[in-house]
Order: sequence, then structure tokens, then C-alpha cells
Amino acid sequence: MSNQSSAVQSSAAQPGPGLTVYAQLAGIVLFWSSNWPFMKIALADMGPLTFCAVRLFGAAIGVMALAPLLRFPLLPARGDRLPLAAIGLMQVGLMMALSNVGLQYVAPGRAAVLVYTMQMWALPLGVLILGERVSARRLAGALLAFAGVVVFFNPLLVDWSDGRALLGNGLLLACAATWALGATLYRRRVWHTPFWTQTFWQIALSSLAMIPFALAMEGHRPIHLTQPLLLVIAYNVLIATSLCYWWWSKALAVMPASQAGQFVCLVPVVALLLSAAFMGEPLTVGVAISVALICAGILLTARAK
Repeated sequence: MSNQSSAVQSSAAQPGPGLTVYAQLAGIVLFWSSNWPFMKIALADMGPLTFCAVRLFGAAIGVMALAPLLRFPLLPARGDRLPLAAIGLMQVGLMMALSNVGLQYVAPGRAAVLVYTMQMWALPLGVLILGERVSARRLAGALLAFAGVVVFFNPLLVDWSDGRALLGNGLLLACAATWALGATLYRRRVWHTPFWTQTFWQIALSSLAMIPFALAMEGHRPIHLTQPLLLVIAYNVLIATSLCYWWWSKALAVMPASQAGQFVCLVPVVALLLSAAFMGEPLTVGVAISVALICAGILLTARAK
């Protein structure tokens, strides 16, 4: 959900970030990173689209519960409603659905790294759709990330004879491209709706669209209401969405989105390390090189003006 620009535009001048804000950003990185292995665990008991629908619906309820506390309206400004809905369906609903389906066939650390190549796709989309000029720093970042993806797909790291593995990797790259397309379309206009209202609107409408789609595609698939599944759902609703987005909005009130985004660049690295430590995902030299290239590219792009 790329609502950073609106939050920055609407926030008044605030003092610089303190230690609390940096601690909250570190918490966001840890919670979003750990959610990749958690989601992989949940998919053993629930279909990926069903999990996506439950996650989005629960997140919408969680964000709505914050409305009285944070004093934000649930309805966007009248002219923003339809465009936000369309972008939200792409950037939230479709992005999450593709990532969940792809995660079935790919280790969680690798999945996180592929999804966070979004910045690589955002550059050509920005040129084609917005007519943006490409700075040398952004171009270098995109090329670094692309080189990392090429290394990530070499035959030593991906079994090209495994159709399921190729499907999963392809869906995760499509997820990154979809996220980038939504973010690019989001930048086409100035929004008059507060950050939290945008967040709720996008999540809520995505959940309403995802529920019937999940029922149609996975209505026959059994759901095992195990304790790990229930804990992962609660974690997604209360921690990975409600708490983390609250902290994210507080960070955007005192620092530029580009600066806060540099912390989020750590998510795929931490996710990979957690997956290696707790789920046995292999950490080879090839993986280390590809992840270093991709993350360097993401960081360089995030630091570009």
C-alpha cells in the first residue's frame, strides 16, 4: 500500500525523529520479515486465496477499530473513492493473492526477496506511465536489482525442470510488478484523503472482492483450524497490519517516505535470515550475492530523489 506520499503531503512540520520512531521502524522490519515464514506455515492449513481473504477482512476490522482512536473518517473524499478502490484492488488484493499463491511453491525468504524487487519494476513503469526522468542513481539501482534477479534464477539456485518452482517464482515477480504498477498509478494524482482512510478503504474493498473469489476457487478445499493457523491470522491482523501501520504513519509524520523506506529495504534480508534459521532455507554463496545485489539496488533507488 503506497500511501506514503499523501501522508507526507498532509503532515505539518514536525520535529525530527527520536529514538522511539527508530525503534518502531526496527519493529516494523522485524514483524514484516517474520510474517513471511509465518504465512508459509499458515498455508499448510488453509488455501492461499482463502488465507488472503481472511487476512484482508481481519485487517480491515483491525484498522476500522483504530478509527475512533486516531480520528479518521472511513470514507475517502468523494473524488478519491473510485481511483483508490481500483488502485487498492491491484496494489493490495491482487498483490497479496499473487504472493500467497507463489509462496506455496517457494521458500519464504526467497519469496520476500522477489516481492521486494518492486523498485526495479517501478522505474520503467514510471517512465512509460508518468513520463518520469530517470536519474543515474535510480538507473544504477534498477540495474543492480536486475542483476541480482538474474543471479537468483541461475540453475544452481532454481530447478528449471520443476514447473511448480517456476510458477511460484513467476507469480512472485508478477506480484512485485503489480505492486509497482499500483504505486505508479497512485503517484499520478494528488490525494485529498488522509493516510489511514486510504489504508482502510483499500484493505476493506480488497477483502470484499477477495472473499467471493476465494470461495469460487477454493470453496472445496478443507480448512484445518489449527492453533498455528489461528495464531498467524491474529498476528497478521493485530501486529503485521494494525500495529505496524500505526507505527508507519507515525514515522511518516516526522521523516520523508524515502528515508523511512530505507528501513523497509531490510525486510527481505531479515526474512531470508529468519527462514534460514527456523525453516532450513539454504544460504549459499549464490543466494548471498543475489540478495546483496537486489538489496543494494533497492536501497540505491530508495535514496534517489
